[in-house]
Amino acid sequence: MDALVSLLKSDANAANAFGAMASAAAAFLALFVSCVSVWISVSSARSQRRHNELSVRPIAEVTVADYENSLRVKLRNNGSGPMIVLAVTVSDGSNAHESLIEWMPALPQGRPWNTFTHALPRRTLQAGAEIILLELTEHENEVNFSACRDQVRTAMAPLTVNVEYTDIYEAVMQPCRKPLSWFGRNLYGRTHHSTGPARKATQAGEFKR
Repeated sequence: MDALVSLLKSDANAANAFGAMASAAAAFLALFVSCVSVWISVSSARSQRRHNELSVRPIAEVTVADYENSLRVKLRNNGSGPMIVLAVTVSDGSNAHESLIEWMPALPQGRPWNTFTHALPRRTLQAGAEIILLELTEHENEVNFSACRDQVRTAMAPLTVNVEYTDIYEAVMQPCRKPLSWFGRNLYGRTHHSTGPARKATQAGEFKR
């Protein structure tokens, strides 16, 4: 070390060269530190975006309610963030429509539906919100509701509902697919064996089968 100091004192060129090398090393170190800082910033931004996406992730679910006095199909957002519906497709395996109501027969004596929806492109559902796709519920003192109910059960049993949607970042989510074969179980049961007393809908519970 003493020899190096003596050389630098006695040789101006050597001192200049050493100074240049030291400056280059310092500049390289500064550049390295800057690159590391940029990498950390980018990684943090990506991690934060991923966290934000997961914290507002929608989860579509189609639920069915099949009671003796009420039939219902709902689309619900069970996730933690808004759900943007791209398309709802209802198919029997051969043909498809954009809504359940397009598959339904005319009800006897012009009986109206309680609720139904048409196509839902770009419809937004907040977390916990739901849309009734189709509902048929018995009116007070209604006569022959069972004929309407079984006609609708027969129409819905072979259908499948498919929901395509994104989150608020327009990331495409896994589609939600729900067969409506649950509506056919009572029809088949009545054909092949007797059933117990009819069950009334006492609360707005939904089957998730």
